Amino acid sequence: MGGYIDNLTTEERVSYLIKPILEVLSQSSSSLTTAELRSQIIKMDPYIAEYAEAVYTSEKTGIPYKDFTKRFSLAIKELEVLGILSREGKGQNSSILLTPKGQELDISTLNVEKEIRAKAQVYWKARRKKMTKKKTKSANVAKNEKRLLWRATANFKESGFSWYQLEVGDIVTYNYATEKNIEIGRFGLGYNKDSGEGSNKPAGSIVCVFQIVDYLMLPDSQTNKAVLRCVHKFDNPISLSEINSWFNDGSSLNLQGGLASISDTQADIIINKFESIIPKLSPFIKSSKIFLPIDQREHPLEREHPLEREHPLQREHPLQIMLYGAPGTGKSYRISSLIRESYPSYNEYDDNPYVFRTTIYRDYSYFDFVGNIMPVTKDGKISYEFVPGIFTTALFAALRNQDSGIDVYLILEEMSRGGDIASIFGDIFQLLDRDDTGKSMYGINNKSIYEYLILNGVLKAGYKIIIPSNLHIIGTVNTSDQNVNVIDTAFKRRFDFEYVGVEPIKSNNGYVNNFSINFTSDNQYEWVKLYQAINHVIINDLGLAEDKQLGPFFLKDKDNDNLNRKQVANKLLHYLWQDVERVSYTSGSLFADGITSFSQLYYAFEKQENILSKSVIEQYGKL
Repeated sequence: MGGYIDNLTTEERVSYLIKPILEVLSQSSSSLTTAELRSQIIKMDPYIAEYAEAVYTSEKTGIPYKDFTKRFSLAIKELEVLGILSREGKGQNSSILLTPKGQELDISTLNVEKEIRAKAQVYWKARRKKMTKKKTKSANVAKNEKRLLWRATANFKESGFSWYQLEVGDIVTYNYATEKNIEIGRFGLGYNKDSGEGSNKPAGSIVCVFQIVDYLMLPDSQTNKAVLRCVHKFDNPISLSEINSWFNDGSSLNLQGGLASISDTQADIIINKFESIIPKLSPFIKSSKIFLPIDQREHPLEREHPLEREHPLQREHPLQIMLYGAPGTGKSYRISSLIRESYPSYNEYDDNPYVFRTTIYRDYSYFDFVGNIMPVTKDGKISYEFVPGIFTTALFAALRNQDSGIDVYLILEEMSRGGDIASIFGDIFQLLDRDDTGKSMYGINNKSIYEYLILNGVLKAGYKIIIPSNLHIIGTVNTSDQNVNVIDTAFKRRFDFEYVGVEPIKSNNGYVNNFSINFTSDNQYEWVKLYQAINHVIINDLGLAEDKQLGPFFLKDKDNDNLNRKQVANKLLHYLWQDVERVSYTSGSLFADGITSFSQLYYAFEKQENILSKSVIEQYGKL
């Protein structure tokens, strides 16, 4: 038997071996083979030597075995997954050495249970989940190999969206609670209970084909979210009655609600029917092989991924741009336009899980951006954990989906307002240099980010942190703040600067964001013409720079005259008086004669008296 170590539990035996392993590796000037490492810890500790020779007998099989071999391998594996040591090769001749992270450890004060064993449990938990899922999948396939189709029912009351709303490429997060074997890559049918507008949008119909591209695990919740992407829309939705007519046994498709897999026989019939319309499906889908299990697909590309290798709506090159211009020029509108190239129906109010947005401010710091060690309360106990900032969260999403045709956007509003944008980025700055493939040219070693990404399964131990090609960074700068030059040259060089002008944006129905505002009981002004008239006076009469001009989105239509008048009173007039009129040294003016104070201006507008100068009114009439 194993003497002292024999009295320890199996978990305590693994813990006992960890420090000797680290001590031997720290004293070695080069890598050691597994056999050499094993031999040296046996020599340095008599308890381990006795344990290594001890023979145990399995209670189940009666077969003798050496427990030391198994516990030694587990200790090595835990140190490896935590990035403390690296290992090349397999078996007794594999090469092992400490990583830079391992070399930084103070072995004398190391708390093995807290700093090694507890952290490694995340890996073992994920591995057990994966193995359970694999076994479940194998059992399902063995039971019936044709359980290949999913369905998701939508209406506004139950799901908060309609499949009719989505275009090919759009995604939606879909709550699910009952299904446990969600598998990324599977396809399904989007069924709408209610109708859209128009005769070609009937209720009770299959509207599209979707693919499960991701799932979001929500802590302390029984409800999780699957991310579904529309990959094909039927020109003529298929009614439930038509689908039910395909079944010879008189059965009907259950589409009551939620996300669920379709029963085997019905799925097989539906898939066979779809084969006749596959050539008409969108460019997202390669062929009818999409409905086969991955290991049954014949073509190599189909085995790699059921969609085209080059995804139709995924960007070929990463965006890393800075949008700059006067206030209200439409920088946010431009951002939405860029995102819609990946997600066609996107708007800034969407809950798209791959669009991350933050606003930089004077006290915004590196720790806000990247993350920080923070106190976290769990089960009434306080512990300190790394809480990721928006950059790390976006990086995690991008790494998790870098092979799935998913673009991730990180939007940084008002980048020039930070005290020092280079300090906010810190070591992340090095990642901004991208190679021809769109990935970071140079990786970094950041302990907190590194451990977070490893523990969440998107980075392998020993690999450096990089920005993948599907992470796009878009910043905005308001030039009227006159602080764009605060951003240093080296930082600017890593972004493409794109000027967003004050010109109105045309649409099929005229101009975007055009609306009428009642200034007086007799005078109503169209916003697009009014702001251009004001800009003309700012430049030509007041002699001010372009960055003092208004953009087409300085005011946004509230679809209510009283609310639009409040915008004028509380936002437009204040800006024009404080930031424009008062800094001009010419005799020109935006306001009517006799107005000499802001309060006079404000209350004149409230009383619906004319407040605009002759120059503004005259220029308005020319547009």
